[in-house]
Formats: sequence, structure tokens, C-alpha cells
Amino acid sequence: MYKYLASAISGRGSFKVLDVSQGAWTIFKVFAIISFLKWSPTGDYLFAAMCDGTFSFYETNTWQVRKWSSTTLFATGASWSPDGRVVLVSFLGSSKIGSFHFSSKPPSLDVHFEQINALEMVSSTRSHIIDKIEWDGSGERLAVSFEGGDDIYHGLLAIYDTSHNFLLNSTSLIGFIRGPGKYPKPISFAFDNKFKQGSLLSVLWSSGFCCTYPLIFSSNRILLDRKEVVTVKVDASKYNKYA
Repeated sequence: MYKYLASAISGRGSFKVLDVSQGAWTIFKVFAIISFLKWSPTGDYLFAAMCDGTFSFYETNTWQVRKWSSTTLFATGASWSPDGRVVLVSFLGSSKIGSFHFSSKPPSLDVHFEQINALEMVSSTRSHIIDKIEWDGSGERLAVSFEGGDDIYHGLLAIYDTSHNFLLNSTSLIGFIRGPGKYPKPISFAFDNKFKQGSLLSVLWSSGFCCTYPLIFSSNRILLDRKEVVTVKVDASKYNKYA
């Protein structure tokens, strides 16, 4: 059972956390408009990104906070490792990924930052900008979407192997997924972390389709079981503002 629930309202400089067991809300003021919130899988940390380029790590034992500030790097997405010790962050208009590593166990806020230069990674898609990232619950697969690219690679969703390390390059690239419809682009995507045979990836495409892709692990290879792909037509227009 989850202990906390976090909630933020668009355009507000604060967010609320509900203690589920107590039924009590706590308001956190951040003096900037909230962009998004992301819990660690263990619930020990909450990542909060703001629209002014700042982002913070909250540890949920005493709710102490570690703040980071940048005038050039605006977080657009974040994804945690299964053990909650590493979080990867994508930045607006950047070919780099930020890797934040907690050197000690919770509730430590001793965080080390490293930029992963993903130029080789984005060059494999003939793009220069990373859009969104999502790590699966096993820590073995990373899904990445990109901005731009040529007619062949535009709108593709790349799948990378992160089972051995976090070095993202052409050698760790497993393959691409293209969505259905005309000129599809992944608007949002997420893994179901309870799929035991591998990774179960669901993608909302700009063409109005929501598809679920079973990525079956077979030794060091990944297999896309096309017979089991589930596709549902939805109204994706209301989600375009988040693209």
C-alpha cells in the first residue's frame, strides 16, 4: 500500500502531499511553477521539477530537501532506477541526459550529478534532441523519444539495453518502434513494472492510438511479440499540450 500521494496544479508554485494513513495534506511551497513530480519506486524520494529550471529532491522520512538550479537545463522528464538510487533526467532542447546518483541509503540527500553525453545515441536517430525517457522496472530497458529527425526516423521510439551499464550509445540500441497512423509521434509512454516475462510498454501516439507492446526478454536479445500488441483508438488531441 502506498503511504503518500503527491498532487500539483498547473500554474501553481506549490504542491500537496497526502499522508494516506492519516488522511492529512501537507502543502509545500516552491516559489516557482511546478512542471512535474516523480516518486522513486521505493517511495523514499520525490523529484520535483519547476518551470524556471530548478528541481529538487525531497526525502520522505523528514521531508528535507536538496535543491538544484540551472539557467540552461530545464527538466522535461525523469525516470528512476528500480532501487531508487539513480534518476535519469531529460532536458529541454538538449542532447544530454542528467544522471543523479544517491551515494548513501535513504534518507541521505548526498546526490552526485553527471551529464551523459548522448550525441552518439541521438545520432543513431539522426536527431539532436532528446524529448522524453522512461526506464522499465527491471532497469534493463530504457525507452527514449526524440525531437526532429529525418523522414525515416521522425517519430520513432528507441529502445536501449541498460542491463549492464548506463552508457547509452549505438551499441546499446536494441531497435525502434513506429506507431500506427499518419506521421505518428509518441506523446506519452510508460512501462508496466509487473510484467514478469520482460517489459510491457504502453504508448500514446499523436495519431490517436494507444498501443501496448510486450517486449519479451530472451537471453541478451529482445523480442517484440507483434501478435500480442494491443491497439486502442483514443482522442489524443487533448494530450498534445504535454508533448
